[in-house]
Amino acid sequence: MEIDYPSLSDRVYRVLCDQIIEGKIRYGEKISIKDLAEKLKVSTMPVRDALKKLEMERVVRIKPRSNCIVTVPTKKSILDAFTMRILLEIHALEMIYESVAPEELALLGKIIADMENLINNDTSDERIRRYIHLDFLFHARLCALAGNEYLEKFFHEVNLHLNMTFVYRIAAPPDIRKTFKDHKRILALLADNSAVVLELLQQHLERSMQNMMAGEVFRSLE
Repeated sequence: MEIDYPSLSDRVYRVLCDQIIEGKIRYGEKISIKDLAEKLKVSTMPVRDALKKLEMERVVRIKPRSNCIVTVPTKKSILDAFTMRILLEIHALEMIYESVAPEELALLGKIIADMENLINNDTSDERIRRYIHLDFLFHARLCALAGNEYLEKFFHEVNLHLNMTFVYRIAAPPDIRKTFKDHKRILALLADNSAVVLELLQQHLERSMQNMMAGEVFRSLE
């Protein structure tokens, strides 16, 4: 049996995706292919290949002289991405809520514990950013529980267009105590294999969408 190892350009692509989702690379920011290759200790070829893939996904725009720019989204592109996120997550829960086993929920429980610790103990300027990262991990795990690699792939691509929305205040700052309560209840309902989890997740995501639309920067976009 042949093992399919990811190519170097695939690994660079994943690094860039993670940095964009976590807000380490910002909307409108210029990326130097040469500088990025030096930072990642690779040649420029896998960096170019990774950026071409991101350009096809409309996340970056490649410009002459070995530079590219992270695309500034429009209101429509953000709303379209968020609508797809809701569809993907609800579908994932529809697939698993009746049969998910307690041991499969262990990672969600760990993320919940990390959220609670952050809310109660972290008073730093990085508090919101760290919470948003945990929020992404929570929702990514919900999708991963469906065991559908295409669903996971689409969820990851959608979040390339969404997570920086929160991190860089395109959205209004989230009420992390409220969202934490939702996450905690979602986990409890999943543990009970309760269909009520579908309604709660729908409400939770729709509130997030409204929060995004209420942001001053979001309202200033085209």
